[in-house]
Amino acid sequence: AKYFKGKKIHGEIDIKVEQAEFSDLNLVAHANGGFSVDMEVLRNGVKVMRSLKPDFVLIRQHAFSMARNGDYRSLVIGLQYAGIPSVNSLHSVYNFCDKPWVFAQMVRLHKKLGTEEFPLIDQTFYPNHKE
Repeated sequence: AKYFKGKKIHGEIDIKVEQAEFSDLNLVAHANGGFSVDMEVLRNGVKVMRSLKPDFVLIRQHAFSMARNGDYRSLVIGLQYAGIPSVNSLHSVYNFCDKPWVFAQMVRLHKKLGTEEFPLIDQTFYPNHKE
């Protein structure tokens, strides 16, 4: 955020950077393209909600973890549903929520390109491991 402080686009439009974790966001997206993003912020030591309408997003947090309340895939889906542009592909952010899915895509590339071009460490996938 500090790199853009006081900067303008075309000399007239202020650049404003907002940073938040998924846990601080709420999103509503409508089929007609309308959307609303609410962000929880601290103001004078009190948590308040602020509404904003981002021109685009950059996601730097995993959208899914095994931790309690660590599933934010619905927010990624909401961003996609709302059509909010993203610096990094929302498709890739969502795909990376499921590591075996990503590895399966890499296996496909490995088969297409070969070991020389796309080396891959062998792994075994057990979809329903039973002893």
